[in-house]
Amino acid sequence: MKHCLTGLLLTIAVIQGYGQIVVPMFPLATIPEHGFLPGKKFRFYPTINKYDLGGIKLRVELRDVRDSLKIERLDCSLIPINNQSEFAGEYGAQIVYQYFQYLLPAAGVTLDSTSTDVLKVSLEALDNRLLGFGKITPHGLCQICVQWKDFSKCYCVDITDKDPHSPLGPNAFVTRKTGTRVIQSAAIREAIERMIADLQNIKKS
Repeated sequence: MKHCLTGLLLTIAVIQGYGQIVVPMFPLATIPEHGFLPGKKFRFYPTINKYDLGGIKLRVELRDVRDSLKIERLDCSLIPINNQSEFAGEYGAQIVYQYFQYLLPAAGVTLDSTSTDVLKVSLEALDNRLLGFGKITPHGLCQICVQWKDFSKCYCVDITDKDPHSPLGPNAFVTRKTGTRVIQSAAIREAIERMIADLQNIKKS
């Protein structure tokens, strides 16, 4: 009983001292990267800024090229990609496609599967990591490359809870799985929003 009480007090001390990600007090070797505690469902976030692409009709074609590229580290990040998150497979590609379906209409795009105006998207990397000890920093990693008419560009994102665009603050009290889902969602949103901003600039020029 005394040992259990000591463990509980240590857990409370860690939480009160650092806030942020809940880390159960288990031996390090037995903790899965995303923890034992359940997380909230994946959430889609709106863009930080408002955009208006004037109702253009687009057909979005997404190719998942992660397996062929096997990127181990993004140019915009020092964090290695281990492809062990829940977004490593087909589910991750579906989430990215759904994110386009969510953000583009809000930016004034009419999604039309019959349109000859095609936005080609290649999903090159998608991962999230929880790094550190005690005060854990979640990283959301995403890289997409897009081609639209004569425009082509790659968008590389490594976002943490310290970024002003992150929905998760440094002192947020969440489970590990919720933390990874939120930061992964923020990374995808960030990449797509950068693309939307570029498309709007092209439309205005």
